[in-house]
Amino acid sequence: MNTAINRTQFLRGDYSGKASPVRPPWSGTENQFLDSCDGCGDCIERCPTNIIQKGRGNYPVINFNAGECLFCGDCAKACKTGALTIIEGQQPWAVIAALNPDNCLAFKGVECRSCYDPCEAGSISMTPRLGGVSVPGFDLQSCTGCGACVAICPTQAISMNHEH
Repeated sequence: MNTAINRTQFLRGDYSGKASPVRPPWSGTENQFLDSCDGCGDCIERCPTNIIQKGRGNYPVINFNAGECLFCGDCAKACKTGALTIIEGQQPWAVIAALNPDNCLAFKGVECRSCYDPCEAGSISMTPRLGGVSVPGFDLQSCTGCGACVAICPTQAISMNHEH
């Protein structure tokens, strides 16, 4: 399989192209984004939840520990270079939640529903366990990648990753 990687990935030794940072919604592929973005920061200033932050090379990255994406489109509207372009009917990005059960309180027998409550898409269910507390289950098909479950998790058991 031939995977196209950018110069930064090559220099970091990421030959598989899997370690790309999460870019703002509607950014397209990593290579398309880096070819178009000039690092001006307009999308960072317009983000109402402040999850778009300045990353390596002044390119914007998403920090889900700061909050969630509302998919309001303000970042794309502020982008003058076309690096962020809303295309009708296109998903904003291919990012989904991933759970690390080793860090999850519920898997350790502690009642916790902090990720379940903010999930407006209904992607997180609390599965009952016989003789124990309910544990979170993720429906990755319905996950929008908003990240509302990330910052609220008290043990950082949830991360947002690129779909593969």
